[in-house]
Amino acid sequence: MNTAQLARVLPKVELHCHLEGAARPATVVDLARSNGIALPVEDPTELFRFANLTEFLDVYAIICASLRTADDLRRVTYEALEDAAAVGVRYREMFFSPGFLLANGVTIETIWTGIRAGLAEAHQDLDIRCRMILDLDKGGDPADGVGLVEFAAAQDRDELIGIGGDSTERGVDHRAFAPAFALAAQKGLRRTMHAGEDGPCENIAISLDVLGCERIDHGVRLIDDPQLMARVARERIPLTVCPISNVVLTATVPDVASHPFAAQRAAGVLVTINSDDPGMSATTIADDYQQIAEAFGYNFATMADIALDGIEASWAPPEEKRALRARFEAEIAALSAQLTTVEMSS
Repeated sequence: MNTAQLARVLPKVELHCHLEGAARPATVVDLARSNGIALPVEDPTELFRFANLTEFLDVYAIICASLRTADDLRRVTYEALEDAAAVGVRYREMFFSPGFLLANGVTIETIWTGIRAGLAEAHQDLDIRCRMILDLDKGGDPADGVGLVEFAAAQDRDELIGIGGDSTERGVDHRAFAPAFALAAQKGLRRTMHAGEDGPCENIAISLDVLGCERIDHGVRLIDDPQLMARVARERIPLTVCPISNVVLTATVPDVASHPFAAQRAAGVLVTINSDDPGMSATTIADDYQQIAEAFGYNFATMADIALDGIEASWAPPEEKRALRARFEAEIAALSAQLTTVEMSS
């Protein structure tokens, strides 16, 4: 098997993927037409075209405007997990961003009813387990976050496990979200934050020390502060890294080979590989694994170790983590034996 094939069949955990950004272009076009939403293009393949984060957010808004009913949310949830399972994702923690839909008049109850239905169907039909993370829109009013945390806290923790914060970092005072994150901690919700992507390393420190985050999404700029990076490594605070997204979406790095992933990992940081918005970028997490392996010359054993790191970084219950690790190790051993057989016969 070549690197691309191995990246696809390797069992994986994904911890940084946005439901709305995982929607299939054809599905968005279909739902937009059904819901009377005007689109700037006719060809679904032309819909997800953007050159920077601002244009990306414009397209993201079109996707969210197309999601109106519980069944719309059910469909995109199921399809997102179907696509993930097809490339070896066995466990996912997936973001959803109700702020964008609420602004369009869709109720939080409608949003969550649809997502729960999609989760239930996917768990029945597919070889994947998923829990959701409610993302607060950092471009919105931080005070709105408190109400969303209250809603999240009232749901089944096995379905809605935590909160996060997405959208742009520029011009955002992350400290303003402290009341919402303090309430989340009080209610027993897990906490993460997009930080150090298109903003400074300081946002990572604020997310940890002011917001009490247990995980950092992206964290590209962590490399700028060796002392903070040493702390993150020492405390095993996970980074959910999205290499292709950082090249294509924010141009944080010019190419995957320039990404600090390898340097962070060499420093002992618990870095994981993720797809971010696979539908919008026309990629999968397998592409991220492949490009990381090729960029840094990682062999199969190293990629398998990174996949296992995803289990440690997840918020699955301890017994579920043990079961996942046992399953991953068995699948990895079988793949390794298959590779050895191929090498011996060639």
